[in-house]
Amino acid sequence: MPDADLVPGHPSPPEAPYQRDTPDQGKPRDPEPEGPGVAPPPPNPGPEAVDPGFAVEYVPPGEQVQRAGGKVRCSRSTGVHQRVVERYLKLPVDGVQSRRDCLRIQRFQKNAGIRPANGFAGPVTYRLVLLRLAKRDPARLKRCPPAAGRTACLDLTRQYMWVREGRRVVLGPVPMRTGTPRHPTRTGRFRVHRKVRDEWSRPYDSPMPFSQYFSGGQAIHGIYKNIFSRGGSHGCVNLRYTDARRLWRVLKVGDRVHIWGRKPRV
Repeated sequence: MPDADLVPGHPSPPEAPYQRDTPDQGKPRDPEPEGPGVAPPPPNPGPEAVDPGFAVEYVPPGEQVQRAGGKVRCSRSTGVHQRVVERYLKLPVDGVQSRRDCLRIQRFQKNAGIRPANGFAGPVTYRLVLLRLAKRDPARLKRCPPAAGRTACLDLTRQYMWVREGRRVVLGPVPMRTGTPRHPTRTGRFRVHRKVRDEWSRPYDSPMPFSQYFSGGQAIHGIYKNIFSRGGSHGCVNLRYTDARRLWRVLKVGDRVHIWGRKPRV
Protein backbone atom coordinates (compact mmCIF):
# COMPACT_ATOMS: atom_id res chain seq x y z
CA MET A 1 0.00 0.00 0.00
CA PRO A 2 1.57 3.36 -1.00
CA ASP A 3 2.18 5.98 1.68
CA ALA A 4 -0.43 8.25 0.10
CA ASP A 5 -3.22 5.74 0.85
CA LEU A 6 -2.47 5.62 4.59
CA VAL A 7 -4.42 7.64 7.17
CA PRO A 8 -3.40 9.28 10.47
CA GLY A 9 -3.37 6.52 13.07
CA HIS A 10 -4.12 8.64 16.12
CA PRO A 11 -6.56 11.52 16.68
CA SER A 12 -4.86 14.87 17.25
CA PRO A 13 -6.12 17.62 19.56
CA PRO A 14 -7.67 20.71 17.94
CA GLU A 15 -5.02 22.94 16.45
CA ALA A 16 -4.41 26.49 17.58
CA PRO A 17 -4.19 29.11 14.79
CA TYR A 18 -0.39 29.15 14.99
CA GLN A 19 -0.29 25.36 14.43
CA ARG A 20 -2.31 25.29 11.22
CA ASP A 21 -0.79 24.67 7.81
CA THR A 22 -0.75 28.27 6.65
CA PRO A 23 1.59 29.09 3.77
CA ASP A 24 4.91 30.56 4.75
CA GLN A 25 6.27 33.80 3.34
CA GLY A 26 7.03 32.17 -0.01
CA LYS A 27 8.21 35.37 -1.69
CA PRO A 28 10.80 38.10 -1.14
CA ARG A 29 9.93 40.05 1.96
CA ASP A 30 8.20 43.38 1.40
CA PRO A 31 9.17 46.30 3.60
CA GLU A 32 7.11 46.33 6.78
CA PRO A 33 4.43 49.06 6.70
CA GLU A 34 5.10 51.72 9.28
CA GLY A 35 3.45 54.84 10.57
CA PRO A 36 0.42 55.89 12.58
CA GLY A 37 -2.44 53.42 12.54
CA VAL A 38 -0.33 50.45 11.39
CA ALA A 39 -0.51 47.67 13.95
CA PRO A 40 2.74 45.86 14.72
CA PRO A 41 2.77 42.13 14.00
CA PRO A 42 1.59 39.97 16.89
CA PRO A 43 4.27 38.36 19.04
CA ASN A 44 5.26 34.80 18.28
CA PRO A 45 3.98 32.23 20.76
CA GLY A 46 6.73 31.02 23.06
CA PRO A 47 8.05 27.51 23.67
CA GLU A 48 5.06 26.74 25.89
CA ALA A 49 2.93 26.66 22.72
CA VAL A 50 4.97 23.92 21.05
CA ASP A 51 3.21 20.67 20.14
CA PRO A 52 3.55 18.41 23.20
CA GLY A 53 5.31 15.84 21.36
CA PHE A 54 4.29 12.58 19.93
CA ALA A 55 4.62 11.72 16.26
CA VAL A 56 1.48 10.37 14.57
CA GLU A 57 2.12 7.33 12.39
CA TYR A 58 0.11 6.77 9.18
CA VAL A 59 -1.59 3.37 9.02
CA PRO A 60 -3.92 1.42 6.69
CA PRO A 61 -7.58 2.53 6.82
CA GLY A 62 -9.36 0.68 9.61
CA GLU A 63 -6.29 0.37 11.83
CA GLN A 64 -6.39 3.88 13.28
CA VAL A 65 -7.24 4.55 16.92
CA GLN A 66 -10.66 6.22 17.00
CA ARG A 67 -10.17 8.15 20.24
CA ALA A 68 -7.26 9.15 22.44
CA GLY A 69 -6.65 6.44 25.02
CA GLY A 70 -8.37 3.84 22.85
CA LYS A 71 -7.07 0.31 22.57
CA VAL A 72 -4.11 -0.20 20.25
CA ARG A 73 -4.08 -3.53 18.40
CA CYS A 74 -0.95 -5.13 16.97
CA SER A 75 -1.01 -4.56 13.22
CA ARG A 76 -1.03 -7.60 10.96
CA SER A 77 -0.29 -5.47 7.91
CA THR A 78 3.10 -5.52 6.24
CA GLY A 79 4.47 -2.00 6.43
CA VAL A 80 5.43 0.12 3.48
CA HIS A 81 8.98 0.19 4.87
CA GLN A 82 8.99 -3.27 6.42
CA ARG A 83 12.41 -4.44 5.23
CA VAL A 84 14.30 -1.31 6.31
CA VAL A 85 12.73 -1.41 9.76
CA GLU A 86 13.35 -5.15 10.10
CA ARG A 87 17.00 -4.67 9.22
CA TYR A 88 17.43 -1.84 11.71
CA LEU A 89 15.78 -3.82 14.52
CA LYS A 90 17.82 -6.93 13.67
CA LEU A 91 14.73 -8.98 12.77
CA PRO A 92 14.63 -11.57 9.98
CA VAL A 93 14.53 -9.47 6.81
CA ASP A 94 11.75 -11.07 4.80
CA GLY A 95 9.51 -8.05 4.19
CA VAL A 96 6.49 -9.78 5.74
CA GLN A 97 4.87 -8.76 9.02
CA SER A 98 4.86 -11.37 11.79
CA ARG A 99 3.80 -11.32 15.42
CA ARG A 100 7.44 -11.08 16.45
CA ASP A 101 8.01 -8.19 14.05
CA CYS A 102 4.99 -6.35 15.35
CA LEU A 103 5.98 -6.63 19.01
CA ARG A 104 9.53 -5.43 18.31
CA ILE A 105 8.37 -2.53 16.14
CA GLN A 106 5.84 -1.59 18.84
CA ARG A 107 8.65 -1.37 21.38
CA PHE A 108 10.66 0.91 19.08
CA GLN A 109 7.61 3.11 18.44
CA LYS A 110 6.91 3.52 22.16
CA ASN A 111 10.51 4.51 22.84
CA ALA A 112 10.48 6.95 19.90
CA GLY A 113 7.20 8.61 20.94
CA ILE A 114 5.20 7.37 17.94
CA ARG A 115 1.42 6.91 18.20
CA PRO A 116 -0.26 4.59 17.71
CA ALA A 117 2.48 2.13 18.67
CA ASN A 118 0.74 -0.64 16.74
CA GLY A 119 3.79 -2.20 15.06
CA PHE A 120 3.04 -0.97 11.53
CA ALA A 121 6.24 0.03 9.73
CA GLY A 122 4.85 3.24 8.25
CA PRO A 123 6.50 6.43 6.95
CA VAL A 124 7.05 8.06 10.34
CA THR A 125 8.65 4.95 11.83
CA TYR A 126 10.83 4.78 8.71
CA ARG A 127 11.92 8.43 9.01
CA LEU A 128 12.89 7.99 12.65
CA VAL A 129 14.84 4.84 11.78
CA LEU A 130 16.77 6.80 9.11
CA LEU A 131 17.39 9.58 11.61
CA ARG A 132 18.76 7.19 14.22
CA LEU A 133 20.96 5.47 11.65
CA ALA A 134 22.39 8.84 10.62
CA LYS A 135 23.05 9.85 14.23
CA ARG A 136 24.71 6.52 14.94
CA ASP A 137 26.92 6.70 11.85
CA PRO A 138 27.61 10.25 10.57
CA ALA A 139 29.32 8.72 7.51
CA ARG A 140 25.78 8.21 6.18
CA LEU A 141 25.41 11.98 5.94
CA LYS A 142 26.50 12.28 2.33
CA ARG A 143 26.14 14.77 -0.53
CA CYS A 144 27.34 17.68 1.62
CA PRO A 145 31.09 18.08 1.02
CA PRO A 146 33.23 19.56 3.79
CA ALA A 147 34.00 23.26 3.44
CA ALA A 148 35.70 25.89 5.51
CA GLY A 149 33.26 27.41 7.97
CA ARG A 150 29.73 26.23 8.70
CA THR A 151 27.36 24.63 6.20
CA ALA A 152 23.69 23.76 6.77
CA CYS A 153 23.09 20.51 4.85
CA LEU A 154 19.48 19.75 3.84
CA ASP A 155 18.56 16.37 2.33
CA LEU A 156 15.08 16.73 0.80
CA THR A 157 14.82 13.02 -0.02
CA ARG A 158 15.29 11.91 3.58
CA GLN A 159 13.78 15.08 5.07
CA TYR A 160 16.48 15.81 7.60
CA MET A 161 19.18 18.43 8.00
CA TRP A 162 22.45 18.85 9.86
CA VAL A 163 25.23 21.41 10.20
CA ARG A 164 28.87 20.66 9.66
CA GLU A 165 31.93 22.75 10.32
CA GLY A 166 34.66 21.38 8.11
CA ARG A 167 34.38 17.62 8.58
CA ARG A 168 32.75 17.80 12.01
CA VAL A 169 28.96 17.57 12.50
CA VAL A 170 28.06 20.29 15.02
CA LEU A 171 24.24 19.99 14.95
CA GLY A 172 21.84 17.22 14.04
CA PRO A 173 20.75 15.49 12.03
CA VAL A 174 17.23 16.69 12.87
CA PRO A 175 13.92 16.14 11.02
CA MET A 176 12.55 18.85 8.76
CA ARG A 177 9.46 19.54 6.66
CA THR A 178 9.90 21.25 3.31
CA GLY A 179 7.80 22.62 0.44
CA THR A 180 4.97 20.90 -1.40
CA PRO A 181 5.35 19.78 -5.04
CA ARG A 182 3.51 22.94 -6.07
CA HIS A 183 5.74 25.17 -3.92
CA PRO A 184 9.04 23.26 -3.61
CA THR A 185 11.99 24.26 -1.52
CA ARG A 186 14.70 25.43 -3.90
CA THR A 187 17.74 23.21 -4.33
CA GLY A 188 21.28 24.45 -4.79
CA ARG A 189 23.94 26.33 -2.86
CA PHE A 190 22.97 29.43 -0.93
CA ARG A 191 24.07 31.55 2.00
CA VAL A 192 22.15 32.84 4.98
CA HIS A 193 21.42 36.44 4.03
CA ARG A 194 19.05 37.53 6.81
CA LYS A 195 18.01 36.45 10.32
CA VAL A 196 14.80 37.48 12.11
CA ARG A 197 14.24 35.88 15.50
CA ASP A 198 10.51 36.65 15.92
CA GLU A 199 9.42 36.76 12.28
CA TRP A 200 5.76 36.99 11.33
CA SER A 201 4.53 36.61 7.76
CA ARG A 202 2.06 39.43 7.22
CA PRO A 203 0.78 38.13 3.83
CA TYR A 204 -0.26 34.82 5.40
CA ASP A 205 -0.64 35.77 9.08
CA SER A 206 1.74 33.01 10.05
CA PRO A 207 4.44 32.88 12.78
CA MET A 208 7.96 32.03 11.66
CA PRO A 209 10.16 31.90 14.79
CA PHE A 210 13.94 31.86 14.37
CA SER A 211 13.79 32.63 10.63
CA GLN A 212 17.04 32.37 8.70
CA TYR A 213 16.55 33.41 5.06
CA PHE A 214 18.67 31.69 2.42
CA SER A 215 16.92 32.34 -0.94
CA GLY A 216 14.59 35.30 -1.41
CA GLY A 217 11.62 34.69 0.91
CA GLN A 218 12.51 31.08 1.67
CA ALA A 219 13.78 30.61 5.19
CA ILE A 220 14.59 27.90 7.68
CA HIS A 221 12.34 28.45 10.71
CA GLY A 222 10.48 26.77 13.53
CA ILE A 223 6.88 25.59 13.61
CA TYR A 224 4.58 24.74 16.51
CA LYS A 225 3.01 21.56 15.17
CA ASN A 226 4.04 17.98 14.53
CA ILE A 227 7.02 18.04 12.16
CA PHE A 228 6.00 14.65 10.72
CA SER A 229 2.56 15.78 9.55
CA ARG A 230 1.72 15.55 5.86
CA GLY A 231 1.61 18.47 3.51
CA GLY A 232 4.37 21.00 3.60
CA SER A 233 5.32 24.63 3.48
CA HIS A 234 5.21 27.22 0.71
CA GLY A 235 8.91 26.56 0.18
CA CYS A 236 10.36 27.34 3.59
CA VAL A 237 12.14 24.69 5.64
CA ASN A 238 10.20 23.86 8.81
CA LEU A 239 11.98 22.60 11.93
CA ARG A 240 10.75 21.70 15.38
CA TYR A 241 10.76 24.83 17.53
CA THR A 242 13.59 23.57 19.74
CA ASP A 243 15.72 22.55 16.74
CA ALA A 244 15.14 25.94 15.08
CA ARG A 245 16.25 27.66 18.28
CA ARG A 246 19.45 25.55 18.40
CA LEU A 247 20.13 26.27 14.72
CA TRP A 248 19.63 30.00 15.36
CA ARG A 249 22.56 29.90 17.80
CA VAL A 250 24.80 27.99 15.36
CA LEU A 251 24.31 29.64 11.95
CA LYS A 252 25.43 33.18 11.17
CA VAL A 253 24.74 35.51 8.24
CA GLY A 254 27.01 34.43 5.41
CA ASP A 255 27.10 30.74 6.36
CA ARG A 256 26.46 28.23 3.57
CA VAL A 257 23.19 26.38 2.94
CA HIS A 258 23.39 23.32 0.64
CA ILE A 259 20.07 21.73 -0.44
CA TRP A 260 19.61 18.69 -2.68
CA GLY A 261 17.27 15.79 -3.41
CA ARG A 262 13.53 15.56 -3.93
CA LYS A 263 10.86 15.42 -1.26
CA PRO A 264 8.85 12.14 -1.31
CA ARG A 265 5.22 12.46 -2.40
CA VAL A 266 3.14 11.52 0.62
